[in-house]
Amino acid sequence: MLLTIALLLPLAAVSKPAFEKVTIRLFEQADGPIVPFARRLYSTHFDATRTRMLGVEISATYAARETTTTIPIVCAMQKPDGSIAPSDRPMTFQFFGGKSESHSANLLWGVAPDEDWEAGAYEIECLAEEKSLGKAPFEIALNPADVSDGDIRVAAVRLFPVTGQLPPRMNRKYTNDFVAEETSRIGIELEFSHAALGRSVKVPVECYFFWPDGQTSPPVVLSYEPQPAWAGGYAAGAMGWEQAGNWAKGVYTITCAIHGQPVIVDRFDLT
Repeated sequence: MLLTIALLLPLAAVSKPAFEKVTIRLFEQADGPIVPFARRLYSTHFDATRTRMLGVEISATYAARETTTTIPIVCAMQKPDGSIAPSDRPMTFQFFGGKSESHSANLLWGVAPDEDWEAGAYEIECLAEEKSLGKAPFEIALNPADVSDGDIRVAAVRLFPVTGQLPPRMNRKYTNDFVAEETSRIGIELEFSHAALGRSVKVPVECYFFWPDGQTSPPVVLSYEPQPAWAGGYAAGAMGWEQAGNWAKGVYTITCAIHGQPVIVDRFDLT
């Protein structure tokens, strides 16, 4: 007599992974490695001048599985004119074995360094296996200038380590990741965007550090003083101690203001 034996595998090991609750959030940053989860600044409104790359983060819950599975995610962006733009880069989502929640993110759209985003209403939709995971509407606006007299705008903020004197711009090593035991002072550089002003001006800037425990630093006072023929420029300063080892570990927030009005914010990490 011929005997047939059927091997029954656990359902969780052989069934396709399925999303339960899905959240899509958007963040912006310069090109490069994606900022860690704790440092992302999420929004549904972005500035046409300052926004460089638009990141998409998908967080989801699912039934626990025994194996890890990775699937492709397809995202498309509807522009203000109704046209559809596919993502510039691929994206995947990983269902981890033994877990019931995970996150995935990538920088999916961007503009050239000398271009701005088109102002208007946008919408992003992401799909997995041709099924929609949800839509994320957002707006990009050409906001009023940070300094109306001269249409001066803050285009970017960058951080860099400082030992001794503030290094010239060509020697600055920009980063948002610092080692606490090796860091003495942290430099702040603001990039300004404007046409040639035809006259000398002085723009007062104050930047504040927010420590991981919520404390706020004294202001780091900068002064942007472009010459009449300059089309854009930079201002920089630094915060810290003469000796390394005084920075607490954790995620910090930095914000800069002009005439008391916040104009830009960023996060960095000390490990």
